[in-house]
Amino acid sequence: MPGKISVYLTFAFFIFGGYAMAQTPKSTVANQRATQWKPEKGQYYFSHALTYSFENKEKKTKGEIVIYVDPVTGTMCFKRENSFGDTGKAFDFILAFQDGKYVYYGADESAKKFKMTEKVEELKPDAETIAQQKEDFSTYCIPTGNTRKDFGMESIEYELSYPTSDAKDKLWLTKTPFGINPLYGFDLIDGVASLPVSFDYTHIFNNKQLLTELDSKGLILKLKSYEPNPFLAVTRGYAEVKAEN
Repeated sequence: MPGKISVYLTFAFFIFGGYAMAQTPKSTVANQRATQWKPEKGQYYFSHALTYSFENKEKKTKGEIVIYVDPVTGTMCFKRENSFGDTGKAFDFILAFQDGKYVYYGADESAKKFKMTEKVEELKPDAETIAQQKEDFSTYCIPTGNTRKDFGMESIEYELSYPTSDAKDKLWLTKTPFGINPLYGFDLIDGVASLPVSFDYTHIFNNKQLLTELDSKGLILKLKSYEPNPFLAVTRGYAEVKAEN
């Protein structure tokens, strides 16, 4: 009888293992972060990831983008393999912080590890800029009245218009407990890497408004998942160098 129970439990693990992973208890995630989030020791633990699917109609490209997130601080991580690709082929990953700091970790032709730091000041707007952002949002983003749930978060549909064009796009937004600007600000970094589609919405979305879907003439973008997807970024051994002007 014990053998049958063991076989049954093993079978149940394989059948329901994926579900169990998707439903990782919050306490487990918190415990893993507590033991592995150690910036002072050169390691950053990202428990979750935002995964987008995209279709760029103009460039005739499609694919996925993965952004790793620490929900506690809002720190994000972009890996070469599944975000910026060969546009930043010298870099293994890029860490993005809420204060507008981006740190690039990579290796040169001789395999010597290095890191570079850049500060995007636009991600810390002043009061006047924030007021203008709110005004532009209320002017150009009009809610349609449609709502839905995206991964446990309520999303609201808007129609986005433009001051210099008659074009109108449909998009969905949700509110997050962590800041989104590290993602939106990626377009503003100094040309060292780029995502396959633009997320440049710092001028109109606030730091807690996450884009979950966009349907425009040139681009279809949709958040496929926001779920546990752990990644440990180890930054030890990378020597600081200054970016070339």
